[in-house]
Formats: sequence, structure tokens, C-alpha cells
Amino acid sequence: MNSQLFRRGLLVLVIVLIAAGIKPGLRLYREFTTHVSTDDAYVDGTVALVSSRVSGTVIDVYVEDNWHVKEGQLLLKLDPRDFEVRVAQAQAQLERARQAVDEMYSGVDAATAGVRLADSQLSQAKIDYERAKTLKDQGVASLESFDQAQTALKVALANKALAAHQLAQAQAALGHEVGKDHSRYARPIVLQAEAALEAAKLDLTYTQIYAPFDGIVTHKTVHVGHRVQVGEPLMAVVPVRRLYVTANFKETQLTDVRVGQKADVEADIYPGYVYHGHVDSISMGTGAAFSLLPPENATGNWVKVVQRVPVKIVFDQPVPQDKPLRLGLSVEVSINISDTSGPLLSSTVQRMYEHGGSVTPNESLKEEPMPGSAAQPSPQNSQHGQFLPQGEPNQH
Repeated sequence: MNSQLFRRGLLVLVIVLIAAGIKPGLRLYREFTTHVSTDDAYVDGTVALVSSRVSGTVIDVYVEDNWHVKEGQLLLKLDPRDFEVRVAQAQAQLERARQAVDEMYSGVDAATAGVRLADSQLSQAKIDYERAKTLKDQGVASLESFDQAQTALKVALANKALAAHQLAQAQAALGHEVGKDHSRYARPIVLQAEAALEAAKLDLTYTQIYAPFDGIVTHKTVHVGHRVQVGEPLMAVVPVRRLYVTANFKETQLTDVRVGQKADVEADIYPGYVYHGHVDSISMGTGAAFSLLPPENATGNWVKVVQRVPVKIVFDQPVPQDKPLRLGLSVEVSINISDTSGPLLSSTVQRMYEHGGSVTPNESLKEEPMPGSAAQPSPQNSQHGQFLPQGEPNQH
């Protein structure tokens, strides 16, 4: 009797367990058939390597590793004295160029006066020649006086030609015709000096290095007294609000993956917390194709290996301040592939910033743009198509 009751109880228990497992089983089956996932995924982002555009000696450093900086904040300063001297030299060269132009104008005025003088002398020489010729024909004047008048006329003609040549030479030195509607100092010699002065002033401004965007300072290698060279990396700035996820899916998993599909991201550093995002784009090549030494499958023995393709996942909402992400963190990504109507070769970021055939630069984004089905930028928090999180002021 007890054995029969035990068997019945065990049967009831099995039935209850099967009934209780149907719903979770269906959920797992639906999850398996409508999602693809991978743990080969990492937090990625645009890292700015801060470097100097001029060589110099560091005199001040205003940040340290892991400090938060704002866009336009002063990071470090180079010794400006050498560049201030160059600006003074360029300014002096500009003044000298303007003086040279003034001298050229004076030369033109002098040459013009010389032409007028030569014209007057030529007119007088012609009169003297005609008078001497008349007197010679009448037998009143001597042949010697006629020869002198004739010689004076030839000299006046030569002086006229010489004065005209000197005027043309003085005008040519100015670069274009005098009398045109041009600025007095719009001459090549002055423009070159002005350009040199502007270049010197630019070099002087480059002695102060500013943060390119909001972010966290890392890998700071510069200190006071260091002699830095052009292009030498001094520190890196990581934009905490422009991070995304690069998920490396197997090629066999990408059959139904499309741009715009929803994705859930779980970081190992915050177990149980899910970040919501979407597929922004799919790489046009596998990771091996862009490696330093790509495989040569046409040589030697060949073994087929399933390749992985990077998929970019961007977040739909700003990352919570109490759960910030960092570059390189390991995450797990799951993509909902139920809707396969999205494109394969596209980017939601690119579509967001295309306007009439041109593209708005998006390197200074405060946050990745939202997909069409998520929160759209409103007129109050967008400018030229750029998304700004609620409560964050526009820095531009």
C-alpha cells in the first residue's frame, strides 16, 4: 500500500516538474532560436593620443593619470619664449616688407617724375633742333650749332626711353599695375611676411595643449622638464561617453544578423546587469584578414577554421554613472535576430549624420546616436544632427 502511494506521489511530482519546466523550456528554446550570443566581445572606443605639434620643453602639467577632463581644458604647457622670439622676428620682417613696398612706391613716383622731366627735355630739344635747322638753311647759323642741336635731340630721345624703362621696372617690382584698385600692401613680399607671422603665432598657440573632448586621462608619460618632439605621444584621453562594444561572432552565427537589431550586453565586471544597445554595423572583413600576418590559405596544407567577424554594438542610452565601462573590459553580447529586415552593409551612425549628400562630422559626439526605434534627438538636445544626453550642456 505504501509502495503504491509512493509511486503515485512520485508520478505526480514528475508531472508537476514537467509542467513547471514547460514554460522555461519554451523560453530557452525561443531564446536559442531567436538570439545569437558570444563571449568574445570587448568594450572599445575612440582613444585620443595627445601629442605636441611643436618641439619644446614642458614647463607645466595640469593633469595626472585617471583624472577627468573637459573638452578644451588645458593639459600641459611648453616653454613659449622661443616661439615669442620667432613671433617678434616675423613681426619685424613684416614691417621690413611694408617698408620695402613703400620704397617701391617711392621708386615709381621718382620714375614717373623722371619720365615727365625727359618729356620736357625732349620737347625743348625738338624746338632747338627745328630752330637750328631753320637758321642753318637760311645760312645764319653755323653748322656746328646745328650739329649740337641734333645731338641734343638724340640725347633727349635716349633719356626719354631710359625714363620709360625705369618707370616700367619700378612698376613691375610692385607685382601689378599701379593705379588699380588694390590695397597698398597687397604685394607678394608683404603677403609672404604676413603668412610667416601667422605661422609663428600658430606655433606659439601650440605651446598650450588642450583636451580634444571630455574623457579620462590615461597613459600619461610627460612631466615637467621633458623635451618633447612633434608627434610624440604624451598621454591618452578616453571618451567615457563614446564607448561601444566590438563583438567577434563566428561567421556561422551571422546568417541572420542585420544592422539595427537589438542587442543585450552584460559586462563581467557587473554580473547580472544588462546594457541595452543595437547593431550599428558589421565589419567587411574577418579579424584574420586585417591581422599583421594574414593567413595564406593557398600555400601548404590547409585546415578549415571557423572565422570570426567583428560586429559593432552601440548603446541605446548613456551608460549609468554607477556602472561605468572601461576600454578592454570583457562582455557577453546577445543579439535578437527575429527581425531580419535591416541592411547588411550600413551603419546607423552614418545614416544619422548624412544630410543632402554630405556627412556631418561625428568625432565630437557626446553620445552615440539612437536608432530609429529608440529615443530620437529632440530639438532641445541636438545640434546639426548630433545627440547630446539630457542634462549635458552643448560644448560647441
